[in-house]
Amino acid sequence: MRYLVGIDDTDSSRGYCTTYLAYRVACDLAPEVEVLPYPRLVRLNPNIPFKTRGNAAVCLQIEADDPDLAFERISAKVSDLSDVEGGANSGVVFLTDPSLAARFEPLYLQTLSGLVSPHTVRRFLKDNGLKTLELGNGMGLVGAASSLGFDERFDHTYELIAYRKREFWGTRRLIDSASVKEMDATTFPHTFNNYDYQKRKVLLAPHGPDPVFAGVRGDSPESVLSAFEMVVREEPLEGHMVYVSNQHTDAHLREELKWKVYSSGWLDGTVEDVSTGAGGHVYIRLKSARGRHAAAAYEPTGDLRRTAKLLRRGDRIRAFGGIRRGTSLHPAILNMERFELLSLGANRDSIVRGVYISSPRANRHLTKPLIRYGHEDHVKSEVVNGWLDWAARRPLVRAESR
Repeated sequence: MRYLVGIDDTDSSRGYCTTYLAYRVACDLAPEVEVLPYPRLVRLNPNIPFKTRGNAAVCLQIEADDPDLAFERISAKVSDLSDVEGGANSGVVFLTDPSLAARFEPLYLQTLSGLVSPHTVRRFLKDNGLKTLELGNGMGLVGAASSLGFDERFDHTYELIAYRKREFWGTRRLIDSASVKEMDATTFPHTFNNYDYQKRKVLLAPHGPDPVFAGVRGDSPESVLSAFEMVVREEPLEGHMVYVSNQHTDAHLREELKWKVYSSGWLDGTVEDVSTGAGGHVYIRLKSARGRHAAAAYEPTGDLRRTAKLLRRGDRIRAFGGIRRGTSLHPAILNMERFELLSLGANRDSIVRGVYISSPRANRHLTKPLIRYGHEDHVKSEVVNGWLDWAARRPLVRAESR
């Protein structure tokens, strides 16, 4: 029999990772619990202040003979690999009838762009008789339940995430940057956000103490698998798994903003003023049908900030991003992730109509790269060999052997 399992909030600022937990479920519980391709990596509203590091939940489609035993085994694994002492508030939701997943789609869409009460989610799960597990304060139930509403009917991408052996956690990741640049040039446009050519930095590897070694993102399982084979690394890995994901789809920016704190979306407005503040941040005053609003393109956004500086009074834009909470000194403000220049004011030649986004290094997990515009994917990919590897079968590859 097939079931769906949503899992969220197992990591903390000091380590662990929800995708790693999903990987360990796939490796450690087989054959009693078989994880089917492709597990879903679901990013939610990035503006929630009490989110986990990347605000990511996972949804596993599994096969098992005994649903009670499967839930028990998965719950034990979650309890074992959740950093509750470090602040994780894990949640697990077990759906015994996958045909009911459509009921969770409205919740998924809500958690992409807004703030959802855990009490509302608990009532919904109880009313539908679902098995759940809560650790800590159980806030992870929100993401776990929401992840059940995402599948390949939505625009999606793929990510191969490679995991480190435990003895390497917390040490520097040794990746040959030249091999990443070569891989990027060879696989573009089928993979993206591998390398920052402005700062000359590798983007596919994190820097924290978590178990992730690297992640390659692209438009198909084949592209991320072949790309990862090109990356030269000096560390034996535990293995990898390929996920289907809503990453790089701008899924959180689909709705028009109602100017609620922590919400994500878009707002149409006419530029009234543009100024540059301390640190090089660019501030824009907009007039919309809802009134006057402040927006900002902060210095780390790079390309977005540079193009925002070229806006002038009378330009009409659609600004995308999230609402930061106001303070006694500063009002609520729209943190821009991208903007679309809809029309120009008079006597303009420094900027043209079009879409402008941040530099790759400042992209959020959900940010859609320009290369994906017009190439959205709503078709489920075929299963490819090698999507899951837990034997670390690849030999150690050293940079000097190239």
